[in-house]
Amino acid sequence: MRYFWHAIIAIVFVATIIFVFFIFSLGSGDHVTFTDSTTLITTPTVTIADPSVGAADAPVTIVSFGDYSCGTCADVENTLVDVIAKFPNQIRLVWKDMPNTSVHPEALNAAIAARCAGKQDAFFPYHSYLFANQASLGSELYTSIAQSLKLNERTFNRCTEKQETLPLIEKSYDEGITLQITATPTIFINNERFTGAVSASEIEGAIRSALAHTP
Repeated sequence: MRYFWHAIIAIVFVATIIFVFFIFSLGSGDHVTFTDSTTLITTPTVTIADPSVGAADAPVTIVSFGDYSCGTCADVENTLVDVIAKFPNQIRLVWKDMPNTSVHPEALNAAIAARCAGKQDAFFPYHSYLFANQASLGSELYTSIAQSLKLNERTFNRCTEKQETLPLIEKSYDEGITLQITATPTIFINNERFTGAVSASEIEGAIRSALAHTP
C-alpha cells in the first residue's frame, strides 16, 4: 500500500510540473501568433506573398530572414546588395520577416510599415530606408519614409494603424520557427544556410558554387 501511495504522489508531481511548464509557455511568447511548429522543414518556401527582387527563374535564389532592429542584419543586407550587383540577372533576393520583439520591441512595427509600403509597390525602397535609419525606428520615421517615397499617405497610415499586413509577417515568422531559425540574420543561398555576420567572400563563394551546380 505504501508503494501505491508513493506512485500516486510521483504521478501528481510530474503532472504538476508539466502543467506549470505549459502555463509559462503560453505566457512567454511574443504577441505574434504562431501556428503549430512541430512539423519542421529544412528549406524555405517562396510564394507571391514574399517580397522579392530579381527574376523568378534566376539560377540562384537568396532567402533572407531578418529583423529591422538587428545591426548585423543591416550589415548583411548591405553586403548582399553589393555582392548581387556582381551577378546581374542571376540572382533573386527574397525577404522574410523574423522580428525578435522580445529584444527589439519596434521591429514588428517596422516590418508592418515595410509591408504596407509593399502594397504600393515600394517594399524594397522602404526596406532600405529602414535599415539606413535603424536608430530612429518609430512612427515618425515610418511616415517620413512614406512621404519621401510619395506613397498615398492615407492608404499607408490606414494600413499601419490597422496592422493590415500583420498576417504576412506572422506567416513569415512561423516559417522561420519551422526552419529552427534561432538568430537573425539567417540566409539561404539555394537552400545552403548561413547565420550571423556572413562575409562578402562567403556569400560570393556560395553564389559561385550554386551557379556552378546549376544545369
